[in-house]
Amino acid sequence: MFSLTDGQTRRMIVFDLEWNQSSYAPNHRMPHEIIEIGACRVERDFRVTDTFSALIRPRLYKRLDKHIRSVTGITEAELAEGRSFSDVLGDFISWCGEDAQLVTWGRDDYPVLRRNAAFFMTPMPFEPPLDAQLVFGGACLGSCHQQMNLHAALERMNLTPAVPAHRAVYDAQCTALLLPVIDQAVSALPQESRAQLLGMIAKEKRIANSALRSLPTRYAYPSDALCDRPLMALPCPLCGRRTAFETPWFDMGREKYVAVARCPAHGLCMGQMHFKRAASGQLIMHQRAFPATREEAADVAEQFRLFELTPVKKRHHRLSMPQG
Repeated sequence: MFSLTDGQTRRMIVFDLEWNQSSYAPNHRMPHEIIEIGACRVERDFRVTDTFSALIRPRLYKRLDKHIRSVTGITEAELAEGRSFSDVLGDFISWCGEDAQLVTWGRDDYPVLRRNAAFFMTPMPFEPPLDAQLVFGGACLGSCHQQMNLHAALERMNLTPAVPAHRAVYDAQCTALLLPVIDQAVSALPQESRAQLLGMIAKEKRIANSALRSLPTRYAYPSDALCDRPLMALPCPLCGRRTAFETPWFDMGREKYVAVARCPAHGLCMGQMHFKRAASGQLIMHQRAFPATREEAADVAEQFRLFELTPVKKRHHRLSMPQG
């Protein structure tokens, strides 16, 4: 991984989060509340020299989701003895230091950390991390689009961790175990493949800094929500101003929607959206927006053109936002 970082990077901080949620009464400003931060410090020779682990006392979701309790083994009694998010994050920032490159396995942890920090009005100085899962796919599996969970990746590389799974600090240590293998694979990539990987890393960092919106809807089906123009608006991720659609929302498959819009001040932005149904039956819209390149916008426009050419009966219920 150091082969993909700035030469001034002295160490990496591999971090992982555990979070809780409510299927019945989610807070749409913060759907996922962090309950544990775990991390390890990795030097340039890939030695793990220190670890960080802290439980966080929940404010919103005090009842643990059954799946979270089962997977992590964390109990509500332990969380009640935890400290506030702001205190734990402050300690984590101090522990990381100023010259570290953050690393995660997957793209979910950093946006959740940003959202929790914003909710609790706590400053967060971190830049987007390096996604080791993405790099593993590109360097070891042949494609950045191939995703493998952490423990399957360890098994594939014939690595046996000395720690159990599914606690934040342990998963951080498991990720650290993979780093020298990934770094070696990156170093062996042909120049063209390495350039493509660097391009994907840059794009993922833009996505990690997305503006996020989660809103409850009054609709039973996504097809109805797509007709609600105020709900479907795509604010500029940089200034929050209204944008004009260049390519409307449409389903790229499996009910994952994309759109491209233009901000008068900041240019093109990409939107990604999906819907989830809460346990109460309410349809929830989750949306992200991030700055887009002209190439990305052109690619989405071409996919929308092909989508429109597909006969309605063959679209397998894929939907688009009404135009006009």
